[in-house]
Parts: sequence; C-alpha cells; structure tokens
Amino acid sequence: MYKSILVCLDGSPQDGTVTECAVWVADRLKATLHGLHVKDMLTLEGPLLYDISGALSFIPQMNFLEETRKALEQKGKNILSSFEKRCAEVGIPCQSYLEEGIVHRVIANKAELHDLTVIGRRGLNYKLEKDLMGSTTDRVVRRTKAPTLAVTHEFTDIHSPLLAYDGSHEARKALTSSVRLLGELKLPLTVLNVNNHQEEGRKTLEEAKEHLDPYPLVVKYDLIPGSPRQEVPDYARRHKHDLIILGARGHRGIVDFILGSTTEYSLWQGAAHVLVDR
Repeated sequence: MYKSILVCLDGSPQDGTVTECAVWVADRLKATLHGLHVKDMLTLEGPLLYDISGALSFIPQMNFLEETRKALEQKGKNILSSFEKRCAEVGIPCQSYLEEGIVHRVIANKAELHDLTVIGRRGLNYKLEKDLMGSTTDRVVRRTKAPTLAVTHEFTDIHSPLLAYDGSHEARKALTSSVRLLGELKLPLTVLNVNNHQEEGRKTLEEAKEHLDPYPLVVKYDLIPGSPRQEVPDYARRHKHDLIILGARGHRGIVDFILGSTTEYSLWQGAAHVLVDR
C-alpha cells in the first residue's frame, strides 16, 4: 500500500493541516513521510522581481537577488524543520527535501518516486481564492501519475470515505486500491454510481459488489440519477462523507470540476478531502 508518502509544504497556514493528514495516514499504514518544499524559481526570475529591482534602480543580478534567494532558503528550512519536529513528536519516520524550480513540475517529478502525494487544496492565497482550487494543486494532480490526496483547509480523522464508481478502467483501479487502503485504515466504504439509466447503474454497482464481497469491509451501495459532476460532491456533503475517492480519468467531468474550475458550489470551501487515484 502507501509506504512512502510525499508531503507538499508551501509555508501557508494549511501546512499544519497537510502535515496532520499525512501523519494520520502514515501512523495507520506504518509509512515514511517525505516533506518537500520548493523554492519557486518564478519568484527569483519572474517579472515581479524585475519590476521591484527596477523601481529601486538596480538590476536583480546584484545583491537584491542574492538576499531574496537567502530568504527563500531560510524560509524553506524553517518550514521543513517544523514538519520534522511534528513527525518526531508522534514517532513517524521522515525525510525532508528543499528544492528549487517551477513548483508544480518539481512536485510532479518527485511524486513519481512515492506511493502517495499529500497536498493542500489551496495554499498561500487561501483567503483570496475560496472558490478556486490552488493553481499548483491543479497542475500537480493533472500532471502526476501517482495517487494524490488533496486536503481541505481543516483536518479531522477520516471516518466516512465515498468511492465514486462508474465502471471505467481508472475507476476499477481506484476500487482495487480502496480495498487495500480502507482495509488497513479499518474504515467503511460507500460506493456511489450516478446514472440516469437505472439498469446500467445497477449492473455497475453489481460489478463493484462482486469485487468487494470477498473482503472484510463494511460497504454500502447507492445509485442516484443526475450528472456525476454535480451529484457526487453534493452527495458527499449531504451524507457527511469526509473523503471522496475517484479515478483520474473515468470521472473526467468530476476531476475537472474539483481541480480548479470556478464554481458556485460552497462544498469546495472545505467539505471533503479528495483522493485522485490512478
């Protein structure tokens, strides 16, 4: 299962939530955490730095650039130090990495070396973007081939996972990994199919049930009509599910909705964590 977990930290208030979620998972799965902070290359080489240095009448290659780099280096060390301290407090083995580059690309590349990536749904600009998925999270989840857990702004122990299942190849992979994950976490599972064709929906759920029956899991199955893009998150909210699990491509409409579209749904202000599996 997930034995090597990448934890993405950006220095925002949500770092604490991301760390607590990762610690919770690692403690139950006996996993090692790998904290990652990326010094944003665009901060050092982007237009804003040039505008600032120009206004101050010197070029960025001089002292200002070096001082900025040092400040980012120290900030990253402080972030990772806090992460390591928390892991030590609860006895979770950990390692830390301080990298420099384009943030989402560095994270996506690092994610390939780990079983699971944990990242905050919104980061430094949380209060300014309550209706938006953070751009870094959006890009990471779209690019990485590894499972990614996008964490809401608050974390409490996970009790009620929901698997959105449509019978697609990616959804079947999510179903298979859910068996192992929830078995180790000792959690129940609700399997939801959203389908306007009742007979097709029943066959899809029957397929899921056939796969899950041999395992010692407490499973509930539900079939509802409508659009998966709207109904899955709404169902999670109504039934107080704190984790949504779905395949990356099988629910393309849902994934696109979760990963950054401007939305009128207040659910995405923090109702459920989302595990995008592959």
